[in-house]
Amino acid sequence: MPEINASDFLEELRFDIREKDLIKAKLVLSKIGAVDDSVRKMALFELNRADDAFAIPLIVNLVADQRELARIYPQLKEILYAKSMYHPDMLLSMLSREGKRENRVVLVEVAGEIGLEGAAAQLMGILNEDEDEMVIKAVIASLGMIGETSAITPISEYLYSGSLELTIAAIYALGRLASPTAFQRLAEKLGTDPDLDVMILDVFAADQSPEAIERLNEGLSSHYAHLRNASKQRLRDMGGKSVPVLIGNLLHDDPDLLIHTLNVLGELGDESAIVPIRKLLHNEPRNANVRFAAYEALGMLPVEKGAVALAQGLSDPVENVRAAAAGAINRNYNSMLAAGLKNLIRAGETETRQVTETVLNAGCETIFMGLLEEETFQACAVDYLCREAHPDVRSHFVGLMHKNGYGSLAGRIEDEASVDAGPALKVFAVDDSKMILNIYRGALHSLGCEPKLFEFPAEALKALKSDPPDFIFTDLNMPHINGIELIREVRRQFDKASLPIVMVTTQNETQDNEAAVTAGVNAILHKPFTAEDLSKVLVDLGRLAGK
Repeated sequence: MPEINASDFLEELRFDIREKDLIKAKLVLSKIGAVDDSVRKMALFELNRADDAFAIPLIVNLVADQRELARIYPQLKEILYAKSMYHPDMLLSMLSREGKRENRVVLVEVAGEIGLEGAAAQLMGILNEDEDEMVIKAVIASLGMIGETSAITPISEYLYSGSLELTIAAIYALGRLASPTAFQRLAEKLGTDPDLDVMILDVFAADQSPEAIERLNEGLSSHYAHLRNASKQRLRDMGGKSVPVLIGNLLHDDPDLLIHTLNVLGELGDESAIVPIRKLLHNEPRNANVRFAAYEALGMLPVEKGAVALAQGLSDPVENVRAAAAGAINRNYNSMLAAGLKNLIRAGETETRQVTETVLNAGCETIFMGLLEEETFQACAVDYLCREAHPDVRSHFVGLMHKNGYGSLAGRIEDEASVDAGPALKVFAVDDSKMILNIYRGALHSLGCEPKLFEFPAEALKALKSDPPDFIFTDLNMPHINGIELIREVRRQFDKASLPIVMVTTQNETQDNEAAVTAGVNAILHKPFTAEDLSKVLVDLGRLAGK
């Protein structure tokens, strides 16, 4: 671009403004990109003090032609806002007769950004008559900014327009309108596209009104894994505001809703959830996964009063539930709980063995040290650590004993421990619950496998490249990368025959199961699981010899 003389540029602009020569003023301003910052700022000063009726169309044209300039110098639009607010009728008149598309878009944007009274009817007319996508997109956004609730229905139609840009504009406009009807229309759109689903949930999360929180809460019951996980994440990020509605979920009978609710309540750590969760357990829910989730949630909460009630979880018939209860006891261990556990291990050999194995496999250091002086517990713990425990579990507790003055006992275990014959099968277990991973470790070790545990799917995918396993067990509902997405990524490198994958989940949704099959899963296993369940699926898929 040829160099422009700054003095001539400004002199000509002032002359054209004084003479109200719009055509020449537009031509001069078309060269504003060729002058330096100080000259541009002086030009803005001249526009600011120009007659409003002359300056408004001039600035509209400049913003339309020089979008980058308007971004660098926000005061350009600020001048336009100020002048338009003094002359709203002029802006409305220009809206109805402006023929240049780019200028019309700017006028529509300004009408929305200043909340121009009386503009809604004209904007609705443009929405009904104009076919230009750029103009329609601007109109949708402006109707949302103005807060025109009568526009909800026509805007909602663009959720299904076939144009991604118009769909996104409609999502954010309805989010700005933020009425129950607007949120209902957004909720109806959920489940059609994962990326759009996340945008809609973000709209609800940003609003944080009771209506928006309830919509996020409904996501916990979705048939789609990505929606459940995204809803959980946003309710979790919302903090205490989401707690009342989550506590209300505990009155429902839907096991999946209860499980997801308990997951979020535990991670939020809000003490007001303790009593409702304890009441849920008092009613003895039949679904073992609900009991597991309840104890796991209590393990993240400071259960001081009534903590003794946690001990009943160690008598649960399901190993996973016992492990979660042990975690909760370990977190809230006190003299009352210690007394209850000592009575439990004195009840008989079976009870002692069950409590001991649970405490060790769940990694409960506080309970272990609290019971180690009990003769029956000590004998059972030494036997299990010597003969059956995973080497990592043995090493951990032996180190704990050395550190706490039980060196001779630790040395005895080291001397008598069984030598690992070497695993026959390397198995990845992926689950965002550390408690479940501990259960995998013990169960797979008992089957002669070498378990590799991953709390985060991204870490499993990274390890896959450098040290691929013979088999993968994966959870479904995990943040950031869910089980279906993990399966899909693995299948980019390994087919079903070379690397079997089993999805292990509390869910039994048709959509999830179909998505997992499409992604390339070999089989689906439902929680809670036992070592026998894992053995069966490993045998069925040809990775272990049948007994």
